Amino acid sequence: MKRHLPKHRTAPRLILFLYLLCTLGTGGTLAQDFSVRSFRMLPNDITAYIAPVRDLNDEACALVKVVGDKDFAFSSPLGIAKRKNDVGEIWIYLPKGSVMLTIKHPQWGVWRDYRFPQPLESRMTYELVLASPVGHSQPKKLPPLTLRPPKLDTSTSQAVTLPDPSPRIYRPHERIHYLGLLNVGFRQGHPSAGLRLALMRRHGAYLLGQTDFRSTPGTQGECDSEGRMDDGTTPYYSGRTKEGRWTLMAGGIHRLIGECCLYEGVGYGRRTTVWQRYDGSWLRNKDYTCRGLCAEVGGLYRFQRIAISVGVLTIQGKYWEGTVGVGIHF
Repeated sequence: MKRHLPKHRTAPRLILFLYLLCTLGTGGTLAQDFSVRSFRMLPNDITAYIAPVRDLNDEACALVKVVGDKDFAFSSPLGIAKRKNDVGEIWIYLPKGSVMLTIKHPQWGVWRDYRFPQPLESRMTYELVLASPVGHSQPKKLPPLTLRPPKLDTSTSQAVTLPDPSPRIYRPHERIHYLGLLNVGFRQGHPSAGLRLALMRRHGAYLLGQTDFRSTPGTQGECDSEGRMDDGTTPYYSGRTKEGRWTLMAGGIHRLIGECCLYEGVGYGRRTTVWQRYDGSWLRNKDYTCRGLCAEVGGLYRFQRIAISVGVLTIQGKYWEGTVGVGIHF
């Protein structure tokens, strides 16, 4: 004879099974990790500009304002210069050029190497919004201010479409930099020296004066590169030559990427070459002499308080000279 279980014993077991199944399902839902809701630049926030925090290289940092739980911790390959817990958010100062950030929480886990959309810029402010797992409270933010469109006239069927206003991007001005460089020019073993002074933010201007500190004696005629005079005769020469040159220029200087700058300028210059005849008189060599408009172009790099430049200058396109410079900026 078969033994049948009473119906009143089977129902509690079924109810217990369903309860455990619901409990496990609910527990799995509460164990979800946090996520990054948004990351954006705040062009109108000048906190990082008016009160900069500098890294070990004395460069102004970027500021990331994190909206999320206060227990979040952060690290990056370039380090974190400073952390500050502000009202409703966390401020972290990261070195310029940072591209990754590791986000940690004692209960919700670790997000390693979160990558920013682009490298962080010096003195700029950003916002990073972290979303808590489902079931945890999320810090409340005020909704963005929106403009109400005007009421439409219901008597007409034509709809009025308002243009989408685009916010004006504001970039704070860079601080003024002062540069002073000793400039040296090289051409055929006769160096010249000068001084370059510049004043700039992202763009600026400079002055340059340069000479080889040589003078030429008075001349009694001209000759060409073959030694022939204007009357077609070729005198005897002693073999002695003298040369003197100087330039005075002004131009603009521009910061392109990071601390790399480009400069270009125009001005007036003069190069005089004389040859000596056997009788002791001097002739000006017109093929090696030029004066008038001069121009230059080159690049400049700033490192901490040191500035280095490399360029080339010319006088009327006939005389060319390479230049290098070294100095300071502050």
